[in-house]
Amino acid sequence: MVEPASLTSGERKFRAKRYNEGLKLAATLFNSLSIVTFGTAFVGPITQGHFEVLSGGGWALLLPALCLHFVAQAVLRLLRPEE
Repeated sequence: MVEPASLTSGERKFRAKRYNEGLKLAATLFNSLSIVTFGTAFVGPITQGHFEVLSGGGWALLLPALCLHFVAQAVLRLLRPEE
């Protein structure tokens, strides 16, 4: 998005803050989903009495959890400077 040259520095700073807050919320969502997926892979089988977590297919949830975490990190790289 191209910002008009007529914006004051205060307006640009406010827009950057609004944009950054939305990105931080999205990153928090992806990171929370990653934690839930990781927890499902390990806590679910343990509470059912299966202590060999990775042998029962729980390992299949580790890759999506890792990918969600990396997506959250990528979203944070899109933050704008608030100067």
